[in-house]
Amino acid sequence: MATSKTKHVQTLILGGGITGLATAYALQKRGMSDYLVLEANPVPGGLCATTTQNGYQFDFGGHFLHLHTPKGKKIVQELLGTNLKKHARKAFIYTNGMKVPYPFQSNLWALFPEVRAICVEGLKRIEPQTPQNFEQWCLQSFGWGLYEAFFRPYNEKLWGKPLRELSCDWCGPFVPAPARKQMLQSATHKPAHPQGYNAAFYYPKKGGIGALIQALVKQINPVRLNSRLTHLDLKNRTAWINGKEKITFDHVVNTLPLPDLVACLEGNATLKKSAQKLESRPVTIYHLALARKLEPFHWIYCPDPAQPFYRVGMVNSFYPEAVPDKETSLLWVELPGQIPHTPDMEQKIWNGLYQKGLVNEDDVSLFSAWQDVPHAYVLFNAERAQRVPALLAALEKQGCYCVGRYGRWEYSFMETSLLQGDQIAQKLANLL
Repeated sequence: MATSKTKHVQTLILGGGITGLATAYALQKRGMSDYLVLEANPVPGGLCATTTQNGYQFDFGGHFLHLHTPKGKKIVQELLGTNLKKHARKAFIYTNGMKVPYPFQSNLWALFPEVRAICVEGLKRIEPQTPQNFEQWCLQSFGWGLYEAFFRPYNEKLWGKPLRELSCDWCGPFVPAPARKQMLQSATHKPAHPQGYNAAFYYPKKGGIGALIQALVKQINPVRLNSRLTHLDLKNRTAWINGKEKITFDHVVNTLPLPDLVACLEGNATLKKSAQKLESRPVTIYHLALARKLEPFHWIYCPDPAQPFYRVGMVNSFYPEAVPDKETSLLWVELPGQIPHTPDMEQKIWNGLYQKGLVNEDDVSLFSAWQDVPHAYVLFNAERAQRVPALLAALEKQGCYCVGRYGRWEYSFMETSLLQGDQIAQKLANLL
């Protein structure tokens, strides 16, 4: 393999998304400035980035800051200062003609009477047992009525798999599971307080979620852009970038998707074979600007199979700067899988939005754009449960530390990325 030059750094950081940048920021704060961040794209941020086209600003879908720890709040406040606003969630489920406040299981009062009766009966008939998969977890948590009314259709649409093929080790922080008594009470009374981990969220006042990335970039060494990892030799602590540049290191922090990293390893046939079994669910995002100001909402879940999308959000409902004209609206539409960017699919999306009452016959499209997210959701299945812990342990033994949603092949918050970046920096500091 040809090399043009060699560079050595104490810590090589693979990936200039939020986790890689947070790691560099934490290293910098500890006086450990001998690091290099490599990013394959021409701009930093990865999926945590804001794009501007035709005067409209949009992220890769909904990128909200759910801050649950003092440390996470402190890091974000250090970076964004006053450029941060807290929002009370406005989210709904639109299904089978019903508009139900999120979370579905805490708002049975909003269901049609016949659906509500079935959900209540299902809750009363739950027989406790230890769930072995996501389907069983849903049935144990919510009963068969809620399972059929929302959880099965929505999650099968999102994940593209029967729920019995998914594990339930990820559910706790992400799927609100109120006590059965609370859910039954919600059949006759609206909840006194919003439920779920995302009852409120934070978002920058200016700059979109990209403002967080820019704040990180200002605090660290320059990120090396257009620099793709093509080969990694952990035994000899050497990485090749773009097939020619050689970089040696003492430690490497990986934030790239775990299977992509392992595919670049020198040797390690066993690890490569194991990583090839890991799966993820891609998502396609369609952005649409309308020449009308819609009634504000943050996001809507759409489990019905008749619509091609599973979620729709309204950017300017929480970020007014997203639109150049305040009398317009900017939507993002999330579709499960790799969806063709065709006029026919655009029409299907428009028809689905019309059926949900989100657009009308007189609406005019001012702007549209597509985005693809290849590894949007890690599949939590038996293969992941069996292989990921062993992969991470084997890599760390060789001086490669995997962090972040994709580096650790998990489902997590942006706050988790910031915290894991700080934690790995402290771990590396302890090794000195």
